[in-house]
Amino acid sequence: MKAGVVGLIDGSLDDVSSFHNTFEKDGTEFTHSFQVRNTNHTTGGREVISGQAATQEVEDDTNIHIDPDTGDISVQDEPLKKGKYTDFVLVPDEFVAVGSGRGTFVFDILSYEHSVNGLNRSTIDLNEYAERYYTAENVDPWQVGFYGNVGNAEKGVVYGENVFSDDEIGEVLERSQLNQLGLQFERDGQIIKTTMSESGYVEIYQPSNFESEDYAEFILNDLTSFME
Repeated sequence: MKAGVVGLIDGSLDDVSSFHNTFEKDGTEFTHSFQVRNTNHTTGGREVISGQAATQEVEDDTNIHIDPDTGDISVQDEPLKKGKYTDFVLVPDEFVAVGSGRGTFVFDILSYEHSVNGLNRSTIDLNEYAERYYTAENVDPWQVGFYGNVGNAEKGVVYGENVFSDDEIGEVLERSQLNQLGLQFERDGQIIKTTMSESGYVEIYQPSNFESEDYAEFILNDLTSFME
């Protein structure tokens, strides 16, 4: 797993194992499941747990009926029990990353099962992160999303090479809030290309051989100090 929405763990979550549970809500029975598939370690020795999770919930669904004799059409909204699924990567007492926004149900079921004080979708201070990293040697900011600028360009996304240094858009980016940031840089002989959002989404495009523990290490070393 090399992409996901990151949720920060507030409290102790250091005894993580597979579980599933069935419960009843408003007369309907639901099941959620959290299954650990692999346990690895970062180069710094931090435990990295990866696996799959699923849950059930009721969603409104539209039922359309066509009368075969008259052709009359009837449309009704009916509750339907559906499932959600996601992959996850977890570093005990630090964070959980899930495959997409639909997978954030994992934060709820872990909080429920482990009585964690808080496990919520993170936000990333991209302005502070960019301030520290985009001026560094061999770092190329190739994507920047911004908002809150006063002027003709109030918000948008800019793509290119070293966009902060551009004569036309550089000043706009400097005085705006950032909500997307893509960087490319070299580390340990590898080219790393990544993108991230203010709302806690982090994806690594390159290298293609990154494993879950590499993804977890990047978040731990580069991003958690800019997250809340």
